[in-house]
Amino acid sequence: MSTLALRVSLQARSDIVDILRYTEQKFGENVRHRYQNLLQAALSSLIEDPEKPGSKARNELSAGLRSLHLAHCRQRVSSPRILKPRHIIFYRLGTKQTLEIVRILHDAMEVSWHLPSADLPE
Repeated sequence: MSTLALRVSLQARSDIVDILRYTEQKFGENVRHRYQNLLQAALSSLIEDPEKPGSKARNELSAGLRSLHLAHCRQRVSSPRILKPRHIIFYRLGTKQTLEIVRILHDAMEVSWHLPSADLPE
């Protein structure tokens, strides 16, 4: 497969800002940097292989939607690692070789409340 272009929805961008802001406030700047590195590694791994081991089809939420828990990407980050990442990336393959990041949600959230099918980009 050729390299995919990355498209991040406005809501996913907001999710990233919120995640990193909260992480820094709660755990400090060092942990925020580590979580940011994990997010970047996860996005890079999805660009390389959108159906990477650990990813799941989420057609019950929206046709073509997939998810990947950040725990499946910890090995892509050099030490020190985040031991228990708590976020899930929701994404889909778009047109013209594009990987669309729809949302990045905490794994304790009720996903269906935050991913109404009408709000997902086509």
